[in-house]
Amino acid sequence: MIARRGLLLALLGCLLPVSAARAQDAAAREIGIAFVERSGDPAYQAATGYAGLFRRERFSPFPAAELAIKDGAAAARASGLKLTLVRKTLTETEDAGAALRTLARGGTVLAAVLDLPKQDMIEAAAALAGEPLLLFNARHRDDDLRLKTCRARLLHTQPSWSMLHDALAQVLLSLDWKRVLVLRGPQPEDKERAASFLASAKKFGLRAADVRDFVAGNDPRRRDQVNVRLLTGGADYDALFVADAQGDFSRMVPFNTAKPRPIVGSAGLEPAAWHPYWERHGAPQLNRRFFRTTGRPMADEHWATWVAVRATLDAATRANDKSAASILSALLDQELRLELYKGTPGSFRPWSRQLRQPILLGTHDAVVAVAPVEGALHQRNNLDTLGPDEPEFRCGG
Repeated sequence: MIARRGLLLALLGCLLPVSAARAQDAAAREIGIAFVERSGDPAYQAATGYAGLFRRERFSPFPAAELAIKDGAAAARASGLKLTLVRKTLTETEDAGAALRTLARGGTVLAAVLDLPKQDMIEAAAALAGEPLLLFNARHRDDDLRLKTCRARLLHTQPSWSMLHDALAQVLLSLDWKRVLVLRGPQPEDKERAASFLASAKKFGLRAADVRDFVAGNDPRRRDQVNVRLLTGGADYDALFVADAQGDFSRMVPFNTAKPRPIVGSAGLEPAAWHPYWERHGAPQLNRRFFRTTGRPMADEHWATWVAVRATLDAATRANDKSAASILSALLDQELRLELYKGTPGSFRPWSRQLRQPILLGTHDAVVAVAPVEGALHQRNNLDTLGPDEPEFRCGG
């Protein structure tokens, strides 16, 4: 009888840890993160250039959100959290704000990564201003988007154009390439990019040798605007900046200029949030994990999506009551240090809700510089030399 009682006690001792683990799992605080996209989004439709050549295809960053959930699973368990990912695909006419409000009122979804057209994002941010839901922009670089959503709960993990162009201007200055010829395309986005770069050039003491307009094509009647050699002749400059959102013209600029000069902007040396050939600070491991999952290299929007999910987890571990408001407060805490795999930890600017981050400058298969460059100093955080600093920022909504 004594031996049998000892055996029962031993069995109970083995079962108790299992029961405790199950109870702990059941008690884990669930943190739901939604990935919201729209069916028929024009950004993912096949498009061709003037010559009938297909432009570079874009792929949904949803796999990056899945990878971030997987990467953060161990840390979440250690913090008593349970991460879940919800994929919400809106119909072509469905109201994004209403759909997000329904997700928020479900009780478990506290954050959403928005892979939506720009206007949808602005409207969703305005509609959700009073709801307990964090929103992340991991797609759009427009500076005016930050101005229009700075009072909402929308945070930006994708760097703005002003950040990217400030990084490029810093690198050009460090190389003593101070005179820049600007080629500008006909699309509104081309003109916005050119204006953004010219503002960055002025900010860091570069000089625009000239601004010249181009069109993509082979119309002989417009040869002064389609011929790269003609466009780049008759000016003295150290580098050539191309603003070409569609990429039809810029791909033909290298090796076709009137003078042997470096190309930057939409071709040649390009500033970016991420690069599949970034070789330091743990980046190769992240790139390999993503490639094993998707069979594709990690692009800017994939990295920005991954960071949005990981930032939510990091903030949730610091937040007191795990509510959306508490997580937002933790995200905007200037003591928060987010691992970005770019050598310098990131944090969010409270005035624009923009993620501070280094910018990588690279060619198609190599990173050749990182900004802020050595010597670019700021009184509080050198990352604030990229993009509008607090005194310069004007919140518009």
